[in-house]
Amino acid sequence: MSWFTYAKGQFGLSWKVFWRNRRSTFIGFLLPVLLNLVIAAPLRDKRIGGVNAAGYVAVGLLGLALVTSFVNLLSSVVARREELVLKRLRGTECPPSAVLAGQLGAGAVVVLIQALVLGGIAVGWFGAPLPADPALLLLTLLAGYLLFSVLAVALSGLTPTTETAPLVATPVLVLCMFGAGVFTPVSALPGWLHGPAGALPLTPVVRGLRTAWFGREFGAESWSGGPLPELDLLHGWSSAAPSLLLLTAWLAASFALSRRLLRWEPRRG
Repeated sequence: MSWFTYAKGQFGLSWKVFWRNRRSTFIGFLLPVLLNLVIAAPLRDKRIGGVNAAGYVAVGLLGLALVTSFVNLLSSVVARREELVLKRLRGTECPPSAVLAGQLGAGAVVVLIQALVLGGIAVGWFGAPLPADPALLLLTLLAGYLLFSVLAVALSGLTPTTETAPLVATPVLVLCMFGAGVFTPVSALPGWLHGPAGALPLTPVVRGLRTAWFGREFGAESWSGGPLPELDLLHGWSSAAPSLLLLTAWLAASFALSRRLLRWEPRRG
């Protein structure tokens, strides 16, 4: 069989397991949507940086969906490793890259569905505009998903058991949720946190998504500040370039870690 056939089989398996597991369905799919309804909806009549505040938060939650996919993927890889699934698959003709590609592909489709749901709510209910630069939006979303997927694969090598997976994933989720500007601008954090918050892996993703969606240069916005200047397509890419560079650096580091840390056999003796 071809590589794509093997990857398709792993995709179908991961897809079924995801939707049949209530915990993964809640964290990986429903959590960002529910937070959107609870936190963003009350902000429909407010503005931040010249854009609808509810739409601003909704786009931030689109970034958070990448982190919830990270939580699910980390737990899934550890569980499959400890249950000897990965060891058995590696002993077959199925290429290791096809095993990971199928699992990551299933998660990517889930994120795409979330993007359509969150974007539909932002535009249809909150009154946000349609994305100003769909190409930049898709590139940032794809790069962000790849980053957190590879990071999950890397950190799975440091996670000894399925039970300890939440202890590894939760700090990443909490730090990104409250430090990367998902719900509120980074400028609203204490001054000494601005530098560390700007270096988090989700921060450039959220900034890039908001620049692509609203066509403005985000990063210095505040609840009490005035509207941010609007950007054309060329200047939008120029504004997003620093975020994309930081995202690329995180992605390269994650790939290096995954090659070094990924384990195909259980950590138990």
